[in-house]
Amino acid sequence: MKLLITGYPPFDQFPLNSTHQLIESMKADLPVELSALSESIVFDIVDFDNTDSDSQQRTMLASYRRVMDSYQPDVCLFCGQAAARTMLTLETIAINIFKGDIIDPVGPPAYWATLPEQKTLVANLCAASIPAKLSHHAGTHLCNHILYTALRDAEQSGTGVRAGFLHLPMTASQVIEGNENRPFVPLSMTREALIIAIRQLAGMQREA
Repeated sequence: MKLLITGYPPFDQFPLNSTHQLIESMKADLPVELSALSESIVFDIVDFDNTDSDSQQRTMLASYRRVMDSYQPDVCLFCGQAAARTMLTLETIAINIFKGDIIDPVGPPAYWATLPEQKTLVANLCAASIPAKLSHHAGTHLCNHILYTALRDAEQSGTGVRAGFLHLPMTASQVIEGNENRPFVPLSMTREALIIAIRQLAGMQREA
């Protein structure tokens, strides 16, 4: 099994991005709990040009295709920042909309995320005192876009790649550095959340 976990770079008014911090942290210091899986896990940033909506979409898709072609994953867990959310939220659905426009004119209106046992994962996160819940709206920006695209690609290619999306609040360092009055969780907590998610997904793939 090859498991891909991605984040996004800083954008808009935010000098830091909680998912960028998380991915770079995992790349620099893989938790010992995941050492046995080190050959099966890859972390990367899906970059994009934030100039305008067209640039965002075009460059995000190019970066997404780069990482997918490079790693050929079996399971994808994409991550993005949701600065207004108070909890980690696991997205159940992706819709065929990007900022009011259709992503794929011949694609279906929506796809269910194919990450297995999402309710179980949320329960396991909460049991570890990590605030988490399912979400039924990933927004209409790049977070939703990448999930829809991955699910659409999996359907069209017949590869069986499974995909899901995890939204993260801001981190404590972001709030401190930006003097932001926003909800946050510590980076250490998001690292623990990935440990739980990766171990669950790896176990399920071995059983499949």
